[in-house]
Amino acid sequence: MGRIVEEKITRFDGGIADDPREPASNAGSLIKHFNIFSNPFKLTPYRSTEADTETSVSSTDLENYRVQDFQLGLDGKLYGLGRASGSAVPKVFSKANPISGLWTAETTAQGTGALIRGCFIEWQSKWWMFSGTTDISYWTIGSTFTNSALSGGLGATITSVAQGVIGADNNLYLFYNNKVVKVNSAGTPTDNVLTAIPSDMRIVSACRWGSYIAIACAYGTSNTTIPSGRSQVYIWDMVTDTTVSDVIDWGEGAIRVIGNIEGRLVGVSDEYLSNPISLTNGAMVVRMWNGGQAQVIKRVTANQLVTVDSGSLSATITRIPRSVVIKGNKMYWAASVPFGLATSIESTFHLGIWSFGRKNVNSDFALTIEYVEEAADTSNYYINSIGNAGNYWFISHSVESAGKVTKTDDAANFTITSIYDTRIINGGDSSIRKGLKGVSVFTEYLPTAGQIVLRYRKNEETAYTTIFTNTTDNSISQSATKIGGRTATMTIASPAVVTLTGHGLAAGDAIYFTTTGALPTGVTANTTYFVISTGLAADSFQFSATSEGSAVNTSGTQSGTHTLYRRVDALPEYREITFRVESTGGAEITGIKWKYEILDKDVY
Repeated sequence: MGRIVEEKITRFDGGIADDPREPASNAGSLIKHFNIFSNPFKLTPYRSTEADTETSVSSTDLENYRVQDFQLGLDGKLYGLGRASGSAVPKVFSKANPISGLWTAETTAQGTGALIRGCFIEWQSKWWMFSGTTDISYWTIGSTFTNSALSGGLGATITSVAQGVIGADNNLYLFYNNKVVKVNSAGTPTDNVLTAIPSDMRIVSACRWGSYIAIACAYGTSNTTIPSGRSQVYIWDMVTDTTVSDVIDWGEGAIRVIGNIEGRLVGVSDEYLSNPISLTNGAMVVRMWNGGQAQVIKRVTANQLVTVDSGSLSATITRIPRSVVIKGNKMYWAASVPFGLATSIESTFHLGIWSFGRKNVNSDFALTIEYVEEAADTSNYYINSIGNAGNYWFISHSVESAGKVTKTDDAANFTITSIYDTRIINGGDSSIRKGLKGVSVFTEYLPTAGQIVLRYRKNEETAYTTIFTNTTDNSISQSATKIGGRTATMTIASPAVVTLTGHGLAAGDAIYFTTTGALPTGVTANTTYFVISTGLAADSFQFSATSEGSAVNTSGTQSGTHTLYRRVDALPEYREITFRVESTGGAEITGIKWKYEILDKDVY
């Protein structure tokens, strides 16, 4: 017998690792919809989302107005910028209680110029935005809409915009193209107050940095320019109009969002995700600056090229939208990046609200996919805009014209699957064969609806195999020394089709069924059957009485709960292995432990 080795994971605040083989025990290769920051020794799932499109007219009426750019007002209401029904002009909507109740169309808050998305900010009891082709507009809360706040309009046609910033000098700054507009406390705008930004760059995001404004710029004059060249961040004192205090080289690609975390500038760039010069190795890159050079902190490398950004000023589709939220030592933004096991199908990309930050000064910075939106249309797999009010999030998703909006659920529902993938585990030597002897998942006391599913993927495999499912109320652990059975459904048809989400079976695998009632005619309990290649899909399959024989046909009736088992149910031998833990129903994970036997001897 070879040497037995035990390993465990009890800390999770390392976030998503730069490399799946990174030897950091507190990092994973994929983390989705878990809170890793509040308690570093526990993975706490977030609530699900629910549709948030109800007005006094109907439960889906808000969809007609395509509301985005969600902002919490100083009066405690949630506001959003949409468009008038059947028209492309701006219209403001609000919710008196952000977490419940109905959306209301503000009756006096409709403009006449074309809607422009990406800038919607409250200042001096007004909501400011751009509209038309050259206009700064605002709606005075509870009063009238002003289509053009600047006589004669702006000095250039608007081709791109960024969210505004209230400066340390108590003035509002708005950004379009490569230009800055200053709005003083009296509400009077002045165009082009900073001329230092080159004409071949566009302002994409900005934030306060002490007594300065950091202005992030990417090359190209359109929101959908393919990322190229190098981005720049300009540090401006809001005083001089021809020069800036500093220019920071933000590296290759197009910076998308910037924010201030604990006095450090953090920017996220699209580094050639859609540009062929990346050789399919584009990336989403997180950089940080606090003097000197901007440093790469995290790089999420894609496994393929993605489609080029498209759209217009009123409906731009981007890989990394312009929404950014700074909250609780963290920066949040939406992104869709294909990495890991993502395929060419867009809905396998890792779409969600990403975050970068840390719990406190004693913690390390980490990156994670904080929230996912499973309601996004798989054929139009986008997040268009995000916003938040306290711990509630508001998400515009799917194709812009559908007007879909969801928010954090009012009730403690946890139907979204939260996922934690360990890094690739090889015991420090991927050339040595190991035999998995046993594995355990530890939890807080499992709630009534709680469920934990443990899966594994070994060596070069691209699909996960389920080891066990734990739904035992109040349990705090589940262990396995072999692969357990799983509940499955079976059709009465010719051929019969078994449905089992993420079954992980391959053609030729031997299986058998048990039941608490009666199996359909044509299938016998505890009899060996074989998965066949015909009809084999990720969540369903057909089976035969012989290996690659004809599919079994079923008839008659059935009852009870059917359980599927593998005939060979031993835990695997492997050189490298990744464990996946899935949580639904509010199950909190506190640890993972496994033991393996070293089967090979080193050759030297």
